[in-house]
Amino acid sequence: MPSLPPAIDLNVRSRGDGELVVGLHDLLADGGGMMRALRPLTTKGYRVVVPDLRGHGGSPSPDGPWSIDDFASDVARIVASRGGPAIVVGQGLGAAAALALALGHPGLVSGLVLSGVGPRGEDAEGHERWMKVSRAFEERGQAGAAHAAEAMANRPDWRGALPQLEVPSVVIAGQHDRATPPDVQRELAVWLRNAGFQSVPTGHDVAAERPGILLAAVKHLATAADRAEAVAA
Repeated sequence: MPSLPPAIDLNVRSRGDGELVVGLHDLLADGGGMMRALRPLTTKGYRVVVPDLRGHGGSPSPDGPWSIDDFASDVARIVASRGGPAIVVGQGLGAAAALALALGHPGLVSGLVLSGVGPRGEDAEGHERWMKVSRAFEERGQAGAAHAAEAMANRPDWRGALPQLEVPSVVIAGQHDRATPPDVQRELAVWLRNAGFQSVPTGHDVAAERPGILLAAVKHLATAADRAEAVAA
């Protein structure tokens, strides 16, 4: 398990009671949109917890640089404090953090719903593109977004590690996602041992455009976990 960076207190939204679902938003967003997408679960026996990731919304923005593992460690503390494991729903930056969480803290994750991320690290061109984004945010005084973009630029290639994950997963790709094309996301589902793949008629922001797809994926994973427990018993 990776060492934890100094603890920070993220701003967290929490609703409902029951099985724990954690939503992780994308770069430049905050937890509000993800909570709106997942809120219907709160009347269906789920407890939805959505943090503002570091540098976003009402959460602190400590000095950089940051890594994707730093985002994952922040979330690990939240899941552990709420008696995890959790089904983790992540989009873009949040999906990268969710993968790092599952790899670094596997006991805290019971399922993954991922959108807008691939399994590979950035090549030289992609790295420079992210770093240009980071520099642009820095020039506008958006230090948190700048550090987050830099973390995305330097995220690892997970392909060698992903097959060790046994957690059930669903990868949902927007057919019109230009930031992370569907074939890149399909590759993620291939590398994960226990993953389904869906292609939906949206852009990058699946949570805003088709939240019902996320809700159905969470319920599918929860039902699969219940069946597995019943068989084990």
